[in-house]
Amino acid sequence: MKGVYFSTILLSLTIVIFAQEKEYQTIFDNQNLRISGMGGPFMQFTAVAGEFGHMMGGGGAVLLNNFFIGGYGLGLTNIIPDNYNRQTNSHLTLGHGGFWMGYALFGERSIHLTVSSLIGWGEFGIVQWDGYYPIVRDQIFVLSPTLEVELNLTRYFRIGAGASYNLYTMVDEYQHGYRSSDLSAPGGFLSFKFGWF
Repeated sequence: MKGVYFSTILLSLTIVIFAQEKEYQTIFDNQNLRISGMGGPFMQFTAVAGEFGHMMGGGGAVLLNNFFIGGYGLGLTNIIPDNYNRQTNSHLTLGHGGFWMGYALFGERSIHLTVSSLIGWGEFGIVQWDGYYPIVRDQIFVLSPTLEVELNLTRYFRIGAGASYNLYTMVDEYQHGYRSSDLSAPGGFLSFKFGWF
């Protein structure tokens, strides 16, 4: 009789143990992972061919906690004369777009550092003064690491200011006379980010 009771209890415990639902684990359902988004305009103050250059654009990104990845576009807004080919009465154009990624160090603090990089493709060109007839169009690759001091003004708005370095590669000197070193330069960076931080 004791054997029947013992067997019944053992069978009941076995059924209860195997009937319990096992916890199913995934990578993206982690309760500590916060997924949101952000975007906004940003600008660079730099040098292009030895002249002051103002680059304006913006980007958008997915936020995974303090890491972000997305896309951007950036273009030269001011007129820089073509000093190498002066006889053509022309000026320079420059624009690029691609991937925008970075990380906010201690992003929950009101003042913190953000490290990011623009990695993209674009075009360096020379156009006539009316801007409609391109004389030269050169495809380029761009890498622009950036370090910002960022301020959390509200839960939904951050402003950042810092420094960047624009490295332009694949510049075809034989097309227009400009080298990578003529276009690549350090600069200031200013960003306005709107999102759910």
